[in-house]
Amino acid sequence: MREYGKIAPGFWIGTTGKAMRGDPTLQVVAAYLVTSPHATMIGVYHCPITYLSHDTGIPFEGASKALRRLEELGFCSYDHASEEVFVIRMAAYQIGTDLS
Repeated sequence: MREYGKIAPGFWIGTTGKAMRGDPTLQVVAAYLVTSPHATMIGVYHCPITYLSHDTGIPFEGASKALRRLEELGFCSYDHASEEVFVIRMAAYQIGTDLS
């Protein structure tokens, strides 16, 4: 498990953040995907929906619905067969946009 996870203030006011307004379940799931104890800094990791549901306290169906909505918003991609998630901009947020 990594020792840190960063959520920038832009999380709330960016395009996706604005699209999540008014839906606290969606916001919690998005924040969880960025800060999950299973997350990696590149954003690709094993994340069964049961983990997400248990760790956030959101019932399975609500967690599953929020994950689908985050996929529609382009925040993440989820493969149900492997239970792997890809948080699309995670590396940019956790590592940085430029590497030297």
